[in-house]
Amino acid sequence: MNTSFAKEILKLQSNRVRRNYRGGALLDMLETGTPGEDSFKPEDWIASTTLAINPGLPEISNEGLAEITSIDNKIILKKLFQEEGHFYLGEKHLQTLGPELGFLLKFLDSSMRLHVQAHPTANFAKKHFGSPYGKFEAYFIIGVRDDVQGYIRLGFQHPPTPEEWKRIVLEQDIEAMDKCFEKIPVKEGEVWIVPGGLPHALGEGLLVIEIMEPSDLVVRCEFEREGIIVPPPARFMKKDPDFALKIFNFTGLSPEKVREQFCLKPQILHSKEGFCEELLIGSKHTPCFEVKRIKVSKQYCRKKNRHVEIAVVTSGTGIIMHNDSSFVVNRGERFLFAAATEEITIIPDSGEEIEIVISSPNINK
Repeated sequence: MNTSFAKEILKLQSNRVRRNYRGGALLDMLETGTPGEDSFKPEDWIASTTLAINPGLPEISNEGLAEITSIDNKIILKKLFQEEGHFYLGEKHLQTLGPELGFLLKFLDSSMRLHVQAHPTANFAKKHFGSPYGKFEAYFIIGVRDDVQGYIRLGFQHPPTPEEWKRIVLEQDIEAMDKCFEKIPVKEGEVWIVPGGLPHALGEGLLVIEIMEPSDLVVRCEFEREGIIVPPPARFMKKDPDFALKIFNFTGLSPEKVREQFCLKPQILHSKEGFCEELLIGSKHTPCFEVKRIKVSKQYCRKKNRHVEIAVVTSGTGIIMHNDSSFVVNRGERFLFAAATEEITIIPDSGEEIEIVISSPNINK
């Protein structure tokens, strides 16, 4: 094994990726502690083994693929998984998913409302694209910009017919498109899921952890927002509109029904003095991944299963330790816990509570 990377806990670096909307100032703040500027790199792909697809933009080699850096070396994480998959991913993971992480995890910071879009279900993607993944996705909202009322668009509140929706999209009748939706209020700490087929758009000013199936299959319904044009190859999955628009779910959903169906309540798994572990997203929501949240207010040794985990610190400060390795942690930092890691010790600073969101692939499907 390459000794420069033979660590059961890897601290992950920033991995900013271009998108067709603006944002990212809050990501700069997470990285540096000082205000940043919005740009066309509003996302940070955490521990990604998924290539970014940006039709119409100049190609950047390996864009989207996370890198791991040591004192004297650098390697693409996907290559590290290929070389040392048994250590970092575990035998069962390799048998089930191969040397891929099995999901895509992001920080996303939007300064503008995103384009209305939808993604295919896994069944649709498998049938028509030969892909094992559609794009079920989930949002854990960790911040809302000052002077912004957080909201999302999710599902049709005033559903058009498929024929009318086709007309609206092809003619770019934005006034009619807007009338199909109502703003769904969201706030910090909430968890939302977006199954394949549902039209959706994050509102402006949201900072979220986004977890999804690792694909970039998307139908974008707005071709321009705030002067930003979505190039034709990025609109309909490189298919004709009639085919692409088949993925949409035209069920009418009131704002109350949207909240009832798609805003999740945490399920407590373990709780004791100074420690609580909750399930945020589980197998009943998606067969692809699960997401847990732990809250630690006193030193705690957490036993873990023998599979890879990606941890993001969402609040608090303290120390994460394993054997002879220790890391001072702050909000926004992220780590990979290798499958070989049997336990980690978390020590909050005095008077602090550390909150960590932990995502892992489902290798039991």
